[in-house]
Amino acid sequence: MDYNPFATETLADPFPAYAALRKECPMHRFDNFAHPLYTATRYDDVAEMLTDVDTWSSHYGQMPRYSVQGCLFSDPPEHTWYRKLVQASFAPRHVSAMENEISTLISALLDEMEAHGPTADFHDALACPLPVLVIANILGVPTQDIEQFKAWSDEQLAAANASDMDASKAPREAMNAYLLDQLNQRRTQLSEAGIDPATATESVLGETISDDVISGILLAEVDGRRLDDKERLVMLNQLLVGGNETTTSLITNLFWRILSDRDLYEQLRADPSLDAIAVEESLRLDAPVLGLYRTTTQPLERHGVQLDERAKVMATFAAANRDPEVFEDPDTFRLDRDPAELRKHLAFGLGRHFCPGAHLSRLEARVALRQTLDRFPTLQLDGDPTRIAAFLLWGRWSLPVTW
Repeated sequence: MDYNPFATETLADPFPAYAALRKECPMHRFDNFAHPLYTATRYDDVAEMLTDVDTWSSHYGQMPRYSVQGCLFSDPPEHTWYRKLVQASFAPRHVSAMENEISTLISALLDEMEAHGPTADFHDALACPLPVLVIANILGVPTQDIEQFKAWSDEQLAAANASDMDASKAPREAMNAYLLDQLNQRRTQLSEAGIDPATATESVLGETISDDVISGILLAEVDGRRLDDKERLVMLNQLLVGGNETTTSLITNLFWRILSDRDLYEQLRADPSLDAIAVEESLRLDAPVLGLYRTTTQPLERHGVQLDERAKVMATFAAANRDPEVFEDPDTFRLDRDPAELRKHLAFGLGRHFCPGAHLSRLEARVALRQTLDRFPTLQLDGDPTRIAAFLLWGRWSLPVTW
């Protein structure tokens, strides 16, 4: 089949192409890149790619190009060590304790949106600033710097389909310089308190230095040794880039769908018990990450297609989430889906690389949905939204609304 993952028509609406691929060419080869790129679209194939880490490796990165980034983009046992370092900060109990803080933040953003009404760009007013502010707070990034940090993050994602690392080098290096300064500020605080940063323990957290992810990574040990700054910067960059745009897209996609069908909006306004279903259905129908790549560790054959060792294959979450073999009426946004069916969606991945921020993302979207529904009963679309730039993401760069 003639399928180009980077083509304008694909970016505008990839789902018709995914449906054709699932039916006719479930393991597609694309040759117009620095090396062949494959696309897997059936649910069972994508689920296998996400769970069989011995066959489908993350060692060479999860983007189209080959890139050994390490840390969270690695295989066990290395991946296991790094994931443990961040897991506590995103554990459900810790995230649930943030609900009041997130609710207050959403209320303030909606206050500002209402004050400048009766029109707004919902992306700029709520969907974009909310996740950036939340992840900045968790990691320990000063909120006055979030616009710059957001710009660096977007530039890196926009270069995701470049064939070499130089395309994202400038924003990545700028962000790394910023993050290194954050690490050095904490080292200075420890030194001024008479504590050696190289031997400081977690007892200094919340006392001598702030208790946040940046501080935790400064003190963390992996396999009995301290991380070096290169490892710290890779980890922090991965968390910062991955921790904001995906939730922004979840929120814009959700409101885009329910504002496009007034019955959905009114059902949700009338019944708060549907909020969680709406969030999960949005994740299923409009996965914020269309897919990520894995690299084969051995020659394979899938659906009559031969894959060499080190073949780059996209595990296409968004296509798997609309597989009619798994989901009934898969191309329709429905509030009456069985929760057991919804739990099968792959928007956050599966297995060892399941998104550590999934609970946080769900919470932000759910609280944003309920507050907006309550505050803006007459909210409606005020023009056509625009798609975000990065080819592997699916969300709205703008979402004009009125009330």
